[in-house]
Amino acid sequence: MQVIQLVCVFGFSVFALFASMLDTRSTRIEHPGARAAVYFSDGKVLTGEISLTPGRTFKLNIPKAGKLKTTDMVTGKDVQYGKVRHFGFEPVREIRFYPEKEEMARKWKFIEQTKYDEKTAKADYSPAAKAYSGRPYPLRYLAATVVFNSGESLEGHLYTTTVYLETEEKTHRLILRSKQRGKEGTTLDELIYVRRIKLLDEGMHVAPKVTVKFTDMCFAPTDAVQAVTRESLTPIPTKVTDSNDTCVVESAFGEKFYLAVRKDGKYIVGWPEEQDKELFALAQDHLKRHRDFYNDKELLGVVKSPAAPGSDQDRLRRDGREVLTLVNLRRRVAPTHFGVIGGEWDKKLGTVVEPWRLSIWRWKYDKANRELILSCRGTFFRVILLPKDPTPEVIISEKLWQLQQKNDIVIVGQSQKKEL
Repeated sequence: MQVIQLVCVFGFSVFALFASMLDTRSTRIEHPGARAAVYFSDGKVLTGEISLTPGRTFKLNIPKAGKLKTTDMVTGKDVQYGKVRHFGFEPVREIRFYPEKEEMARKWKFIEQTKYDEKTAKADYSPAAKAYSGRPYPLRYLAATVVFNSGESLEGHLYTTTVYLETEEKTHRLILRSKQRGKEGTTLDELIYVRRIKLLDEGMHVAPKVTVKFTDMCFAPTDAVQAVTRESLTPIPTKVTDSNDTCVVESAFGEKFYLAVRKDGKYIVGWPEEQDKELFALAQDHLKRHRDFYNDKELLGVVKSPAAPGSDQDRLRRDGREVLTLVNLRRRVAPTHFGVIGGEWDKKLGTVVEPWRLSIWRWKYDKANRELILSCRGTFFRVILLPKDPTPEVIISEKLWQLQQKNDIVIVGQSQKKEL
């Protein structure tokens, strides 16, 4: 099955997605849809019956409109790609959302600057200046990748949509908006959005929890383990057990994952120790030029993105079309000619702080032109630092990268290299 990927371009109107979760009192779902898992950017995962408003469909804006012919995966007819594709949950396997643009913005208005000299009949047409007011607020634009049951995928911008998730406790109304904007004084991390909607196969047997046993590592109460899914780079709930050498990974739904550990104040992450020097230099150059909220970016490692044998993405990743980078990110305060910029204001501490993240970024790799395009990112750990605090130390571990399956337990730390 051919994977069709249409990459979003900025020449079209930007549509994005914001997820807000509200209790529905008057809205009832008469015909519940398929079972699904909804992943949020703060690590929360909800499962239940998911459906659209009766009579409504998803609408996906596709940049390359009308240029390709295909078989419509909903009606089965031979059609051309239009600007907007309509579909329901029935043909969908998964919907992934990723930030296309993030920034901290402020309210502003133009100040009239034009001056006219009646004697000389000359006017000053200098660009109007902006006057800013209020405190900074987070602003995020999101794009979407829709993976269908046929194995085909489409990338574009999803129009604002309302979906309903009926869990055992209650019915949640999820509004997938076209643009996400937070309140003044809040941060991007506080601006929660749906990262992924995964349709679950009713007949598929998946363990609700995965036990991970460390053969050469024990954990103190202040230590932590974090798992991030391989396909969508989604952080999923990971808890250390009372046995102090075992952790439980919840809500993986059959997906494989990467691991990172916070131990004795240091951060250990699973990653190959051997690096492709040429690919590392290329990724380092792109990372340096990439404009991001985090102005201090350190590349720790790069590797061609692995995939499970036989998966839909295996053909793409085996030939090196996608790469992963392990990055150390910090939003530093920096003095400039325009004053002090960077950092972030913390209301509780009453001072400027510097957010830090240990993250994995996935890039689409154009080997012929030696270009990388950021397509997805996932985070192991987030920490708020004071400007005087040192950046946390990160250690690469081959043992955490080579996970081994033994019966129903994942083993970390043994010498065998049977990849999970």
